[in-house]
Amino acid sequence: MWFKNVRLYSVELDDTLKGIFNKESLLEERLQSVSFHPTGQLELSSCGFGPVFGRNTEAFSFSHDHNHFFRFIEENKLLPSSIVNQALLDEIELKEQELNRSLKKSEKAALKTALLNKMMAQAFATRRELVIWVNSRYGFVGVSASSAKRAESALTILRKALGGSFPAKSFNPRCVVDDRLTNFLYKNDLPENFSLGNDAVLKSNDDTGATVRVSKEDLTTEEVLNHIKAKKVVTELQLNFAECVQFVITNELALKRVTLEDQYLEQNLPQKSDDKLADLQGFLIVEGDVLTNLVSQVTKVFDCD
Repeated sequence: MWFKNVRLYSVELDDTLKGIFNKESLLEERLQSVSFHPTGQLELSSCGFGPVFGRNTEAFSFSHDHNHFFRFIEENKLLPSSIVNQALLDEIELKEQELNRSLKKSEKAALKTALLNKMMAQAFATRRELVIWVNSRYGFVGVSASSAKRAESALTILRKALGGSFPAKSFNPRCVVDDRLTNFLYKNDLPENFSLGNDAVLKSNDDTGATVRVSKEDLTTEEVLNHIKAKKVVTELQLNFAECVQFVITNELALKRVTLEDQYLEQNLPQKSDDKLADLQGFLIVEGDVLTNLVSQVTKVFDCD
């Protein structure tokens, strides 16, 4: 599964952007212009795009029927400020003992620079990868991140790759999402092709912020509904869509724990082959179709601009 979590956005593509997405060679060129490289000795972080299907492949994008996929990579060195500050205090103390005087401000600054350079060269780096999906026909964008901050960082680099223009914005629902999710659960009156799952989060609107998490339970029981009668609202709700995908939708219209149904995959995935790359492409094609249909319905259900 490529998209277990999805932060959703919409984008209006002008003629220039449409031209880039419609020409594979140009799209490849743009993505490779901001390709990822591991952090250097004196760098704290690095990010960029890599081959969409990982090592031993070359293509930086994969496109099928207006669905485009990219792999974003970020690497950050583990260098907590508390450790740096303590090490600097130790260095300053040793140097002052050696010179038998207090260090000047400029001397402390030079000592800190030298220490940071040394520590950065030795620091461990953590690497994270995200997948970005763009449907250039409908202007849907999805980033496989649970954090809005990480998703927007990836979109910033995509914007840079595309020449500085990629006006992606979060969906703007013309309804109170909490209220609509609460009505789905309380009245069990869901839009066509949607059905309830077994997980939900309910929160009080008052100052207490009391929270109830329901997991693997029948959401239509009186015990669950009583929380709504006690003025709690649904902020996260597990749903099933079209017997093909299960997910949790939040009051930010983000998707969590997205899972394609096994039966749907059996019916729609090509038979596994000896070509691992072809199998990966086949799965991504199916997932792109599901995301397109699901996000299209989400925009309608929540009256999004």
